[in-house]
Parts: sequence; C-alpha cells; structure tokens
Amino acid sequence: MKSNRLSFLAAFSSLLLCSVLLTGCFEEKNKEEHYQKAMSYLQEHKDKEAIIELRTAIQIDPKYAQARYQLGLLYLKSGDARQAFEELQRAATLDPKNLDASIKTAEFYLLGQKKEEARSEIEKVLKQTPDNKDALALLANLELIDGKIDSALAAIDKAIAASPNEDRLYIIKGRILGIKGQFADAEQAFTKALELDGKKIINFATLAAFYVERKELDKARATLDKMAAALPDSPQPYLQMASIDLLENDVDKAEQHLQQALKLDPKNSRLKAAVADFYVKKGALDQAEQMFKDAIASADKPEEFEAQLANFYFDYGKFDQAKEMLAKVAKTNDKNATAALVNAKFLLKDGKNQEALDVITNLIRDYPKWGELYFVKAVAHSNLKDMKLAKEALLESIRLNPGFAKAHALLALLALQEGEFEVAKREAAIALKINPRDFQAAMTLAKGVLFTKEYDTAEKMFSELNTKVPDNVEILGSLGLAYIGLQQEPKAKQAFEKVVALQPDNVKAFAFLLQIAQKGGAKQEDLIKMTEAQIAKAPKSGGMHILLANLYLSANQPDKALELYQKAQDLDPDNPQTYAMSAMIWSRQGKTDQAIAEFKDLLAKQPKSLGAYMGLGSLYEQSGKSDLAKEAYTKALEVKSDFAPAANNLAWLIAEGKDPDLGEALRLAMIAKQQQPDDAHIIDTLGWVHYKRGSFGLARNEFNQAVQKQDNMPVLRYHLALALYGEGKKQEAIKELEKALAQPQPFKEKDEANDTLKKWQSEQ
Repeated sequence: MKSNRLSFLAAFSSLLLCSVLLTGCFEEKNKEEHYQKAMSYLQEHKDKEAIIELRTAIQIDPKYAQARYQLGLLYLKSGDARQAFEELQRAATLDPKNLDASIKTAEFYLLGQKKEEARSEIEKVLKQTPDNKDALALLANLELIDGKIDSALAAIDKAIAASPNEDRLYIIKGRILGIKGQFADAEQAFTKALELDGKKIINFATLAAFYVERKELDKARATLDKMAAALPDSPQPYLQMASIDLLENDVDKAEQHLQQALKLDPKNSRLKAAVADFYVKKGALDQAEQMFKDAIASADKPEEFEAQLANFYFDYGKFDQAKEMLAKVAKTNDKNATAALVNAKFLLKDGKNQEALDVITNLIRDYPKWGELYFVKAVAHSNLKDMKLAKEALLESIRLNPGFAKAHALLALLALQEGEFEVAKREAAIALKINPRDFQAAMTLAKGVLFTKEYDTAEKMFSELNTKVPDNVEILGSLGLAYIGLQQEPKAKQAFEKVVALQPDNVKAFAFLLQIAQKGGAKQEDLIKMTEAQIAKAPKSGGMHILLANLYLSANQPDKALELYQKAQDLDPDNPQTYAMSAMIWSRQGKTDQAIAEFKDLLAKQPKSLGAYMGLGSLYEQSGKSDLAKEAYTKALEVKSDFAPAANNLAWLIAEGKDPDLGEALRLAMIAKQQQPDDAHIIDTLGWVHYKRGSFGLARNEFNQAVQKQDNMPVLRYHLALALYGEGKKQEAIKELEKALAQPQPFKEKDEANDTLKKWQSEQ
C-alpha cells in the first residue's frame, strides 16, 4: 500500500508540474500574440487597437518591458504625457539595456525640473555608451539649466563629434553660445543646422528668433522668406513674420501675414485660435469671436476652443455666454484646464478669493509654465490684501510670458499704490507698448509721472487722455493736480469744478476748490456757504459733512462742528476722522466723562458697535489713557479684524508707546492702508511705523503719498522731512521742513519742528 501511495503522489506531482509548465508556456505564447497583434496594428496606424493589445500583454506579464516601452511611445504620440512617463520609466527599470526608454525618461524628468533624477538616467546611458548623442544632448541641456555653461558646451561638442551631421545638436550648441555671449559663433551654429536640413521648420524658426532677439530684423525677415520658399505649404513663416510686424506696431501687415497663414492651412483650429488672439489684442472683438467659433467648427475635439471662447467671453464681460460655453465643455471634458481657469475667474468675480486660489494652485501644479495662471493667482492675493504674494505671482507671470500686458499693468498699479513710482512708470510703459489700448496702464503711467512731480509731462498725458475719454472724473481730477503742480490755479479750478459737476460727492476735488478759493482771498463764511451749497447737491456724503465741520471748527463754532461730525459718522462709520474730531471737541469742552458714559450706554445696547469702541478709544486717547484706548481699539478689531480706523489708531498708539512692538504696529498699519489706501492719516501712520523701525526709504515713500493727497497738513511734511533726514538727504529734508513751517495751519509738533530745523541748519 505504501509503495502504491508513493507512486500515486509522484504521478500527481509530475502531472501538476506539467500543468504549471504548460500554463506558463501558454501565457508566454499568449502575451507574445497580443504584442505581435499590437505591432501589426501599428503598421496599419490603428493606435487605439494597438494600445488595447499592449495593455492585455502587460496584464498577462506586468514585467513585459518591451510591451511597456511600445505602450509608452503610443501614449507619447497621443499626448498623454503622464501615462507615457509611467510606462517608459517602468520599461527603463525593467530593461536597463533599453537606452531609448532611459533617455525618454530623463527627458520627462528634465521637463518636470527633477534634475537629479534626470542626471541619474543620463549617467546610466552614458555608462553603457559614452558617445550616445541623445544622452549627451540631454546632458548639455541639464548643465545649461544648472548654469554650467562650459560643461554644457563640452557635452554638446562631444555629441557633435559623435554625430557631426545631426542638425538638432547645432541648435543646442547655438543656444549655449548665445548665452555665453558668443553671438557670431551662435549664428554660425544655427546656420549649420539649417545647412544640414533645410526642410525643417525648427531650424528656420530658431535662426529667425535669434535674429529677432538680436534686433536684426532684416536678417530675420530674410530667413523667413527663405523658409517660405523652402516650405511653401507651411503657415509657420507667415506666423513669425506677423510677430515681427507686431514688434514694429505694423498691425495691418501682421494681419496680412496671418491671413496668408490661414490660406495655407484653413482647417487648422489652433492657427485660427492664434489669429483670434491677434484680433483680441487689436481690439477687433467681433472678428476675434468669429475666429474662435471657426476654430470650434473645424476642430476634431472642439472643447479646448470652446473653453478658450469662454475665457474670451469672461474677459470682455459676456458672463452668460461664458457660462454657456463652460457647460458645453463640461459635457465633453469636465477636467479641461482652460475651463478650470475660467471657473476660477468666476470665483474671483463672486468674491470667493480663497476658493479661486485653491483652483489656481492645483492648475499650476499641472501647468507650471502657464503665465495666465500666475496672473489670476496675483489678483486673488491682491484681493486678499497680501501684496507681497501678489507681486511674486505677477513677476512669475511676466517671467513666463514677458508679453503679457495685463500682468505688467497690474504690477504697475500695485507699485503705484505702494509709492514705488519709478517701478509703476516702467511697468505701465511696458504694458502700453504691448497693448496701446490699455486705459488702466495709461492712467497708472500718467499718475506715476504726476507723483514724481513731472508736472508738464503729466499735464500733457492727462489732457490727451481727457480728449480720448471725456468726462472721466479720475482723469479730470489728476489733470487738476497737474495744474496745481504747475501753479495754474484757474485751469485747476476748471478741472475740479467739472469733477464735482459730474460727481457731486467727490470730496477730494471739492477740497481743492476750497483751497483755491481760500488762496484767492475767500473768507471763512464764503467757504462755509460754498460747502453748504455742495452738501445740498450731495446730502449723503459723509466727507462733505466733515469738510463743513472742519470749517465751522476753524470759525470757532464747536457745537455746530460736533453736530456735523456726528452726522458724518452716521453717513460713513468707517471714517476715523469723525471719531477723533468729535472726541477732541468733547475733551475741549470738558465733557469727556459724559461722552465716555454715553458710549458705554450704547455698547450695553449694541455690543458690536464699532462707532462706540472708536469713540471710547478716541476719548481715552484725548485723556491720556492710552492703555484703555488700546483696549477699545482691540475690541473693535475683534468685531471686525480689518477695521481700518481701529487698526490705524492702535498702530499709532503701539508705535508711540514704551518698548513698542513695532512688528505688530506695522501689521496693523498695513491692514489699515490696505482697506483705505487713499486716506492721508492712515498713510502717515504707516510711514511713521516705518520711520520708527529705521526703514527711512519706506517711510519716505509713505509720507510722500500722504503729502500728495493732503498737502495742506504741515505735520505730514514734517514727517517727510524726518524720513529724508534719516536717509541722509539733509538738504531735501531742510527744504521740506521749511515748507511745513511756512504753512499757516497749526500743528501740535510745530515747536519741536522749529527746534529741529534750527538744529539741522546749524549742522550745515
């Protein structure tokens, strides 16, 4: 029995072994059949069928390196970069002898800025074949990215020595030589590439682009003419010719070249989208819209062009049409990147800045070189009052797309708001060169010129803008400021009168009219009548009531002034001036305790009353109880964290206190300015905190802005003088201080300013 049992087991084991071997043999044969089918499909250009067969082969044998390699090539051909990389990387790992898989993997790493991984793959290839031209070319590009120019040149020279007739190697060499500044040698390398293959678009295009960068436009055109002759069916030479035309602002000629390109390739949807972008820049919006629609009509996959049309519609305020296009895209491809960009813009429009930022951050992860994404990111950060991050995003947008006019224009505007007038002028000028129709850039440039006291130029610029855009209060107000700078008061008066006729509640323009009238000899009662007449036209203007209250206070009528400040407070509870002035009057009348009691009663009824907290803070300040004032302002900020009046006053108190936390004071002052960037008092506070921190240049920028906005307040000029002196600009400081002391308005620090001036003068 025992021997029979052993025989049975032996027989069963043999049978089982046979079965396993047969299964393995069957699977091996089966995977090969799928692979060969895939190769046959490839010869018939049936890529989808080939992909199915290769995936089946890999399911049978996940370590089938050759099938993964071919599948990776097919994904690469179809534009599916992610899956292509995965398959080629796996193929290179499974079969280290597949050098092409390793090279392509290195290319992916290099594109993704994974330099160490790219170098590892390149070295793996060069270890096996030291003269491998493709690996050497990749190494040259990698060294170039790392800034190792000589190493890059050595690598490409070695590649050329191994393959002297490969045109693309000379293109790489030309780029390296251009970066080294060896332009004649770079030109020779690009020309050599063209000699080796005079039918390749990239060789012509690279040489033409080199000439354009060198501003040798005649040579660029000659190269493109040769390109057109050598490649008569290609639209590319005409597209590059159009680019050169636009550099020279020859819009009509650019359009002719674009139309020539379309004639050669009338079914090319991408070309039509490019022409649509040209029409957008030209301002021919109807033609742009039609061209986008033509691109959609001729496209195999229209969703990308539908998304571009949605983006166009959004940018030009056609929001319903944009949503309609987005709905179409979503039906076909709900992950379309351009559609996601437009959705982010809608979130910004709805005030959902953080949600928009989340969408854009995800898009940037997948498309790190898409300049418009960084622009939208900058807008979101700007809306969230984070100007540092906004500027960083704009600079990245411009780096990726130097011709992006909107990014230059927004960077200019942010610089203007922060008093960086030279930066504002430079960026606005670039934006206008790219897009001469950019109104905001033109305004920013003109304001930069105005704020740098180039009054003649500013007057000409604003006059020209006024001709093009009449009855614009911003232009007219700026023109009035330019006339004041030129000491042409009659013209300034005419400009400001037109502003208040168009916009009766424009406090700034009316304040300048009061100044001009006062300078012309008008008495206090005349100014009061002027202001009362204007309030009749703008009865809900808190600012006008403040002006009138100030006039009554100057006329020694504090009760009337207090009544008007309280009315202004009702109309504009966010304005810090009303609280401070009311508190000052109460304090002068000796009614501080009564006023405090009234505010406390109000808080008992309305515990979130910002007005009450601000009133208490102001009264405590007037009474010298700075700790209680700080407590009141802090409670106001607990109610509303970005409440400018409280942030401003608390910042000042902290800066002026014993052992001040100037970092916290700076944070609060910046919050206040972000909320009310045009308030001279708030700007002055931020400048004062910078001054206390020893940042004299930043302080000077802020004080300059404050003086520009309210030049009848001598204390602002005094602070400006202090900042200038801190910078070592002693003569400028003395001049500003002399101007401050020459102004008739009293200010608390006047005696101190007089002593300071005498001290400075004695040091000269």
